[in-house]
Amino acid sequence: MRYLFTLLIIILSIGNVTASEAITIFVKETSYSTSNAEGELTIDELEARLKSFKFSNVTLNIDYCAGPEIIVNAYVAIANSKPEVKDIRLQLSGGHKVSQCKNI
Repeated sequence: MRYLFTLLIIILSIGNVTASEAITIFVKETSYSTSNAEGELTIDELEARLKSFKFSNVTLNIDYCAGPEIIVNAYVAIANSKPEVKDIRLQLSGGHKVSQCKNI
């Protein structure tokens, strides 16, 4: 009986390890991409893609040129696709030169 109980605990702990994977979402000036996908995504494509991944931690890599609306849309996509996300971290990237930004 002890061996069965021990085996059950090991199986449950392995399941928890695979469910707590992390994903990085790159928030660009007008589009998104993920660490698991190639190419740029629209907000609807991002939300659909997030539903197919298993993760509980997210890093938002936000480009300097990304406006507030596109950042908020990333949060909404995460909330709609995975409401059980435990942690969202912010990471900034890009330069501070306004001339590099097209929409600002």
